[in-house]
Amino acid sequence: MQDSVGKFVEISIAVVPGAGACTVVSKEIAFDDHSWTVHCYPRGAPGEPGAGGYLSIHLVNHTNVRNAKVLFQAIVLCRATDMAGAGVAPPRDNYHASSVFEYPAQGSRRFPWPRVVGVRDLHDRHAVSGYATVVCGLAVLRHNPIPAPPSTYAADLAGLLEARKKFGEPDASFAVGGRTFDVVRSVLAARSSVLKAELDSAAGDMPDASTATPAAPAAMPTIRPEHGFSAATFCALLLYVYCDRLPRGAEVGCAVTTELVGELLAAAEWYALGRLKLLCARRLWDGLCVANVSRTLRYAVKCRCPELRSACIDFLTVGHNLKEAFPTEDFGWLMKNSPEVYEEIKRRFVAKNGGGRSLVAGGGDDNAVVCTSSSGQSSLSG
Repeated sequence: MQDSVGKFVEISIAVVPGAGACTVVSKEIAFDDHSWTVHCYPRGAPGEPGAGGYLSIHLVNHTNVRNAKVLFQAIVLCRATDMAGAGVAPPRDNYHASSVFEYPAQGSRRFPWPRVVGVRDLHDRHAVSGYATVVCGLAVLRHNPIPAPPSTYAADLAGLLEARKKFGEPDASFAVGGRTFDVVRSVLAARSSVLKAELDSAAGDMPDASTATPAAPAAMPTIRPEHGFSAATFCALLLYVYCDRLPRGAEVGCAVTTELVGELLAAAEWYALGRLKLLCARRLWDGLCVANVSRTLRYAVKCRCPELRSACIDFLTVGHNLKEAFPTEDFGWLMKNSPEVYEEIKRRFVAKNGGGRSLVAGGGDDNAVVCTSSSGQSSLSG
């Protein structure tokens, strides 16, 4: 599945006819977890082809990111022929340059566009009061490799028409993390076979409800699960059960952090809620970075989520991500407790980066992660 995020910035460039090299004009483009800088060289970057005669634009990425496609567009606004109005020409007369590329690129974070427009044209057709305006747009087309199956909410509640209209009065409760959650048994039982089993077990220990009277109503069964999840996590689980979505803001009593989503992934595994597992995996993927990839991969391994596991391993094989993630405590846990995952990381790294590349985390031999010889053989130390 693919979505996109992006932003436009406007850059004014001083145009001085007959002048030598002009100072580079830079502007930041930041949105979500992306950070870029656009550098405009009015007479070309030093050493590049055509330097001195053409405007060139360089795009620099500052973020460790997942594989994605980037759409970059530069529009040099053309001056109107009627200078009395000191305006700009119709959009069709503007100079457009665009490109779609993959990033991060192997060995580089800088993406140059030389010879965007000639210096003479920049002065004669684009400058207004000595300045030319360049509008730069950047859009990141993100592909999420973890599928989200269609909602099973309606099917889960098939035959429970009254429950869909109104859940009714609570008839059971869960004691989790020092809090008590009153629930409707029929709704929970319809959504999860594990919840149904916990409810049935607790109901079997209660007195016969047929002996209840208005003066002495039957007590609601209280379930005390053995999983040990936090109250916020169980609240998020119930939100999914009743509303079929993940929490937002602080509606479960705290912010929706990576740790909370990771624990909710474990809760989804415990209660056999497959769709909730994938929704959590997608949320974790959307927030993935070098700082948390090892922990996220640890969640995927412990909660048996192969989709998230594979996506994290692919992320680690990009650029220097493995080198930077290697020293973390969570990566150490993976090496000790999941050697098969570590072996798979090495195999994919060698397959993606080729047999001639070496990757070492740190400065000494004891910190070597993956070493590849020119023959393509790999070895491990540390």
